[in-house]
Amino acid sequence: MRKILAVAVAFLAAMTVFANDSTAVSHRLEFSLRGAYVLPSNHLVRGDNFYGKRTRSAFGGAVEYSFSFSPGSREGRYYPYAYQGVGVGATGFFSSKITGNPVNIYVLQGSRIASLSRRLTLDYEWNFGVSAGWKKNGVAEPYDYEEITGFGSHLNAYIDLGFKLDYALDEHFSMVGGVNLSHFSNGNTDYPNPGVNVLWGKLGLVWKPGTQPAMKRPDWSDYNPHISYDVTAYGAWRKNFFDSNYGNDVEGVDYEPDMHIIPGHFGVFGVNINPLWHFNPMFAAGASLDFQYDEGANLSRYYSDQSSPDDPRFYRPPFSHRMMIGLSARVELQMPIFSVNVGVGHSICAPGGPAMRGWYQTFTLKTFITKNIFLSTGYRLERFRNPGNLMLGVGYRLNAR
Repeated sequence: MRKILAVAVAFLAAMTVFANDSTAVSHRLEFSLRGAYVLPSNHLVRGDNFYGKRTRSAFGGAVEYSFSFSPGSREGRYYPYAYQGVGVGATGFFSSKITGNPVNIYVLQGSRIASLSRRLTLDYEWNFGVSAGWKKNGVAEPYDYEEITGFGSHLNAYIDLGFKLDYALDEHFSMVGGVNLSHFSNGNTDYPNPGVNVLWGKLGLVWKPGTQPAMKRPDWSDYNPHISYDVTAYGAWRKNFFDSNYGNDVEGVDYEPDMHIIPGHFGVFGVNINPLWHFNPMFAAGASLDFQYDEGANLSRYYSDQSSPDDPRFYRPPFSHRMMIGLSARVELQMPIFSVNVGVGHSICAPGGPAMRGWYQTFTLKTFITKNIFLSTGYRLERFRNPGNLMLGVGYRLNAR
């Protein structure tokens, strides 16, 4: 926990130094308290665990630092209401024997959706980061939910989207209240990976020190729509299952899979080539040609009957049976520093079998460290519901403007 807090302090300090640049003149500090309902989205929180205990509610708090760009800068003219920064939060579950009490460290960005009155606005904010301190559980064969006492890893990914009302008390202080939906998952890097979804109610206080610049409407008069080309390479690791009954179906008898966890982890590598048409400074859309190689894909058909499910052995599949080429539609929300890219795609070449075929969905956060180079942090979902894999990489934007 001390290491996590040390990283959080260093992260906050780095963002503060960046914000002290002459173009970042408006600072914010937000303190919030939260109460939550834990959605019954998996067996673990519904009570199918070693303790037979349900997870229904949680409480938490957070401290966030953020800044807005000067109205005189390009970012300030294009995105006058946007703010971005970092935050640290804590979550306490009333069934901590199952979940633990994690600490969240994240980047954030928010902006105004609508002005409801002179003092009251409707805003949104997203968070993206890591959550440490979850109760870890080792999984033994057979994979039995009732024996589970926790999660597959101490560290999970943290994603949050919230909508809030901001009421200005004066030039420097405002009250905020709203709702947030959070998702915690280890991205299939370990089992069990049930994923936890939490619906929060939030109440907070925002402090804006110093002189606040006058808010103006976005000025896009000098913006020229154009096309850019993002090339992203990523990698990750994941766990996987295999079916020891694969190919042993008997005529006239219903086939019943016999699933087992494969020991160890498997590497994943991918490349996306994504042309984007930029309609305005905030919105872009396009298509992406996606390639992914999964070392652990389609292993069931190569399981050796001479081994046992407890100590499985596999024949080496050909490269083509572990790869997929797909085509996806992409939309991207662009703001200062960060862009959020969402895609829905389908395989067009996956000769190895069902593991790599069909629909897939992607959610990616791009963090631009220069005009052209960005860090890419994403997650891939399969068939709209099945966990896929993390996507951690770097990208380059051609024809960036």
